[in-house]
Amino acid sequence: MKLNNIERKSILLFLFYSFLIAWGTEAVLILLYHFQLIRGNAAQILHFAVIGFGAGMAPAYAAFIIERKYSRATVKGFIKRIFKTENSRRSIFVLILLAFVQFCACILQEEYSGNPWYMFILFMPMMILGGGLEEIGWQGVFQPLLQKKFPFLIAALIEGVIWSIWHLPLWLVPNTAQSAYHFIAFTLFCVTLGITLAAAHKITKSIWVSVLLHAWSNTVLGGMYTLTSLCGFPSTKTWIVNLLQIAVIMFILAVFFRKESA
Repeated sequence: MKLNNIERKSILLFLFYSFLIAWGTEAVLILLYHFQLIRGNAAQILHFAVIGFGAGMAPAYAAFIIERKYSRATVKGFIKRIFKTENSRRSIFVLILLAFVQFCACILQEEYSGNPWYMFILFMPMMILGGGLEEIGWQGVFQPLLQKKFPFLIAALIEGVIWSIWHLPLWLVPNTAQSAYHFIAFTLFCVTLGITLAAAHKITKSIWVSVLLHAWSNTVLGGMYTLTSLCGFPSTKTWIVNLLQIAVIMFILAVFFRKESA
């Protein structure tokens, strides 16, 4: 299927604003650290504020700019679309199912960090801001447009690779998780998680499902379990686990859409 002129412009503008806002705010943070203009508690507060409300929210800001430009969306209407649910039962079921798949993939290759399990109640809200809200843009705008041009899996692969590149400046920011990651391992993770999040949105048509699933993934990996699979070039086990997760996600997609076409 060919994209119309507005859809092509929407993709380009989404990427432009997502990268400009994220890389711009991260560049400011890198310079502040480099010239030692922030330190101590002020550095920690500014660090998380810039990463969370600046870079982390960049895809959401980009999505709103596009919706405002081409659909005359209001803030209220934009927020309403994020929480839109066509089928609440299906959305909750898919969220739980894919969260379980993500959890299984995590425990197959990581070790429990020792944090008490009730800590996930604290981690989840933090991870919604520290990652989850990105999906307002990635799944709310970018991925659906790509799927109009490419088959689902190809579109999700493209989105996952671009998503990993979008994170690149974080390797230059002190005290980020990415500074300890191997970029190839991180890209593999982004592609696998991206396919999972795209499947969640494709099945449910609900952006909030992808937001919570992303936050859950970040909570489990890093919050409750170790990050060893991301800290070096992907091992054979890591490749197998990720490919297995992708296969399971594609099977789940096939089951859901076979039921719809029956």
